[in-house]
Parts: sequence; structure tokens; C-alpha cells
Amino acid sequence: MAQEFDITIIGGGHSGLFLARALADQGWRLALVEPRPIGTAPATADGRNLALMRSSREAADRFGIWPALAPVVRPVEAVHLREKPGGATLVTTMRELGGRPFAYGVEHPALHAALATSLAELGEPPRIFANGLRGLERRPEARLLELADGSRIATRLVIGADGRGSRLRELAGIRLDAWRYDQAAISFIVAHTRPHRQTVHEWMRPRGPLALLPLPGRRSGVTWVEPEARARALVAEGEEALLRRLGEESEGVLGDLRLASRIGIQPLGAQHARRYVAPRLALIGDAAHGVHPIHAQGFNMAVADIAELAEALARAARRGEDPGGADLLLGYERARWWANQQRIWMTDGLNRIFSSEAAWLQPVRSGAIRAVAALPPLRRRLARNRMQLV
Repeated sequence: MAQEFDITIIGGGHSGLFLARALADQGWRLALVEPRPIGTAPATADGRNLALMRSSREAADRFGIWPALAPVVRPVEAVHLREKPGGATLVTTMRELGGRPFAYGVEHPALHAALATSLAELGEPPRIFANGLRGLERRPEARLLELADGSRIATRLVIGADGRGSRLRELAGIRLDAWRYDQAAISFIVAHTRPHRQTVHEWMRPRGPLALLPLPGRRSGVTWVEPEARARALVAEGEEALLRRLGEESEGVLGDLRLASRIGIQPLGAQHARRYVAPRLALIGDAAHGVHPIHAQGFNMAVADIAELAEALARAARRGEDPGGADLLLGYERARWWANQQRIWMTDGLNRIFSSEAAWLQPVRSGAIRAVAALPPLRRRLARNRMQLV
């Protein structure tokens, strides 16, 4: 016999937990399928980090998640962008954008743990199945899910939050456009002797961007993009050499550096599902789209997906409507597919322009940054676009 639920989320990563928390107060019978332990990773186990943009913080506020996140994030009050080798600079501060932080730096494990805590504190948390998804069947009023242990779930709506290699997307037969970059991101956390002053430092370089993201304490997250072979060679040189090279590339802005996490390497690519929905099925986050990290958009795009879908489901709950209704799902797809496609084009274009060794592009890049720096209305407009406030 299949266990019955209104909504089942496949995937208990950041997107799945955020969505589960957003839906938890709506009255649905809710299940979450995730084979790995939720919320147990130690805070220093992973070098990955991300910036929660202002729009994501506002969504976290609406869904009651922010109290759990606030202790593990650091506000970003300024962004200092430098173009290499031309030397053009662009500085944006929160005073230009209403006086509020326009992003928040957080480590991946800390974000995951905070989301898990927020979910666990609910009076009626979702039913969690520590299992993987094996099969998917379509029924007139439900989707029938077969889990790896042979158990079954009948659900009126199934939502894929299971990452770029989404098993649910594969089983649903949703096609994907994907491409690789000849780049990899080196990610880790550093402690440093100089304060970061709540400032993101970013260098746009022909080999790939380098960003330093402020984290709680005198610590910063590093996302350092290089051609993949060079990235692996840099890591292979060892901790001391890597930190020395980072100090040189970052012009010593943080003083002496000490490694405060493991070092990760992630080959880079982008992808976009051709559809976000099928009968009684929807995709969110990395299951639907993946972008280059150049503009810190990935998880923020996922939060925008979650906000759109959660608000549509809240309206359905108030009206007593079917959570898997075709009109609801098609409305979600219309709201998010094109918006995400534009973000994918933007990040892809920025990477191809700024991560190029072509000599003729260098003065173009420098000139563009200097022009933006000289025009405050344009600078504010671009900053708002980055924060997804448009």
C-alpha cells in the first residue's frame, strides 16, 4: 500500500529544505525524500559559500526562515569590483540602495544546518523518508513514487529539488540543454588578519573571476575560478602555496591568510530544463537550472522559484484547490522559466566577455566598468538587477 501525501519534495538540500519550510504552515500533508542525513554536516566540513541576495532574505522573512539564518550569515554592505589587467574599479555601497545590506554571506553547511533547524522546530514537520527515488508512475489523481527500498508514496504533487543530476527530471523525461566551461571553481574559507569590513571583493580576470565573500567573524569565503587544469594544479601545490598565490591575486586586501576549511574544486557548466512542469510535477532550483558562479545567482534563482511556487500553493490551500492542478503548475512555469533563461544568458555572457584572453576585449571591459562607475543611476540599476529587485 502506498502512503498518501498532498505534496512530496524530492531532495533535502538547500532548495528542498527551504521549500519544505515555506510550505509547512499551509496545511498540506507534506513529505520529503532525501537519502542523506539532514542537518548534520559540521560547519567547517565544506569550503563552498554563497551570497544570499536581498530578495532571498525577504523571502526567508516571509516564510519564517530568517530567525534561523540570521546567526550564521554576515551582511554585505559594499562590493568592490576590480578589472584585471586594466585596473578599472567599481564600488557600490548599501547607502546607494536604501541603506540596507544587499546580500548576506554564508557557508554551505551552515545554511543547510540552519534550514534543517528551522524545519525541525515546527510543531508538525514534514514526514522525512531517508531514501532515494527509484521509479515514477502517472496516475489520474496522483503521482506514484517508488523508493529505493521498495516502499511507495502516492502524492498529488511531486517537486524535484534534487540537484543538477535530478533523478525526478530524468524519470519524467524532461529534456535538458547543458554545456561545460573549461573552468573550475576553487572554493574554501580563509581566516585573515585584516577585517573584511562587510565588503565583497571581486576581481574580473581573463582566466576567470575571483571573489572574497564576508562571513561571520574575521573570515571570508573564496570562490576562485581558473581554467580547470590550472585550478587542479594550484590545489596540488599545497595549502601554503595556494594561500600565497591567493594573497597575490587579491592584492593583500585581507592581510595574512589561514585556511579555515577543506578545499573544494567544482568543474563549471550551465544547464536549463526545457520545461519546469509535467502533470502533477514541478522542478525547482538546480533540478531546473544551473549557472556559472560569476554573478552569484544560482541559489538566489532557486529561492525565487520557491517563492513563486510556495505562494501559488498557499493560494490553492486557501481556496481548497488541487496542489497539482495544471493551471497552478503552468502559471509557475510561465513566471520562472523565462526569468531564469535571462539570468543564464547574463551569466554566460559575462563569463565569456570577462574570462577571455582576447587582447581586443580588454579595453572594452575596462571602458564598460569605468562608464558604469561614472554614472550613478546605471550603477544603482545594475546593483538592483544583481539583487533580483527588478
